[in-house]
Amino acid sequence: MTDPCIFFPFSHISQDQLDALQAFFSSFIFFPAAADLKHHERLLKPAGQGVAIPVLSSGDDLSSVNYTFEQYMAWAKVHKGNEHNLRSLLKDNPYFTSDSDLFAIKSQIRGITKKSEPDQQEQNVLHQDLLFLQMAKQCDQENESIDLQLGNIDKTRDRMFSTLMGEEDPVDDVLPCGKRGRTADPGAMMTRERIKAWSRCMIHSNIYRTIGQNPLFVTTSGAVIDYLETICSDVINALDINLIKVHENECENKTGWQQQVFEQLEGAAKGNAGRQNDLLEVNDECSVSGQIKLSLFSGNKIHDLFNLKYEPIAVCLIGLK
Repeated sequence: MTDPCIFFPFSHISQDQLDALQAFFSSFIFFPAAADLKHHERLLKPAGQGVAIPVLSSGDDLSSVNYTFEQYMAWAKVHKGNEHNLRSLLKDNPYFTSDSDLFAIKSQIRGITKKSEPDQQEQNVLHQDLLFLQMAKQCDQENESIDLQLGNIDKTRDRMFSTLMGEEDPVDDVLPCGKRGRTADPGAMMTRERIKAWSRCMIHSNIYRTIGQNPLFVTTSGAVIDYLETICSDVINALDINLIKVHENECENKTGWQQQVFEQLEGAAKGNAGRQNDLLEVNDECSVSGQIKLSLFSGNKIHDLFNLKYEPIAVCLIGLK
């Protein structure tokens, strides 16, 4: 296992996810399914500090993907809220076979392509994977925006009732950052497809040659862990702390504690968990709490899913309470 860890299987990182990653780890690798971070504004500062390390895609890989994605968004905008016309369109053009307009989209998404040479077939798979991850990223961004708006509505409502009843405002104490605990788990949607597309893109990037053969995979999705457990022949719960205090952003003890966390995870992956509660204890005035769980997965299906041959595969689940 080598530092930094690898965040998966998301290309969009919400503020909650970023808070959790920065709380537990000094740095992490992520795959934005993009050639740069100009559309990932909240990651620009952590990337500049070496905390968030992007695995960027080449312009050549993304040129046709971006065009297809833009065409899809235009198509979706045109037919949004018009279910009757959309059904007629699908009936008359069930495969979207034209290569010169919006109808090309569905054939590309479905993977309906002519026979090609191995290199072309690999490029077609990469195209589909990047397109899927961009669509998933767009969906996750929109869901986060909706969750934030709903959270703000809840805060306004709670403040109104508190004022009417003459009570102090309880919102900030109940919901740190105004939203934690509301956001749905994005990993619950198309879990297998997310992991497969993400994994193939990471293999294509050759990142594993750079960081070593035994990386630590990190996720904030309980649904991802649940799915991995169902496809493995052997699962070892190497470390599981349901409630643990973590250091806040400006705490001077944060860096040393994060190193301890990583060393503890590394030891647990090797079967030597040590005195986990003592090692990870926070003894200062920091009040933020979280959870951390390390699972070791083995079995042919998970190795096929990750396109990796070594075992076991170490996956860490983290979150803030």
